[in-house]
Amino acid sequence: MKIKMLLTVVAVLVAAGMAACTSTYLIRGAGGTTCSTVVRKISESNQYRHVYNAWLSGYLTRYNYEHDRKLGSGFDDQALIDTALQHCRQNPLDNFDKAAEYVIQQLKA
Repeated sequence: MKIKMLLTVVAVLVAAGMAACTSTYLIRGAGGTTCSTVVRKISESNQYRHVYNAWLSGYLTRYNYEHDRKLGSGFDDQALIDTALQHCRQNPLDNFDKAAEYVIQQLKA
């Protein structure tokens, strides 16, 4: 009976852990940087603008590929990164991937 109870507890904990994992994902590259750091680094050196712009372009490209869309056509890189930076200034604790999501939401509107 104790083994059966132990196995039940383990199963519940594993299931709970798996449920928690479904809402998380790995952010590779510049997207994992906090918005406050992105704003600071870009203000220190314009070189960083290119780094974050490249990451944002890749993020947007992947979104367009997955959804068969053309979001961002008609907008230059400057406008897209400026929109992401607007989000970052207002949400310094977010990671840059949230700023990329904000850009997508703005383009969809």
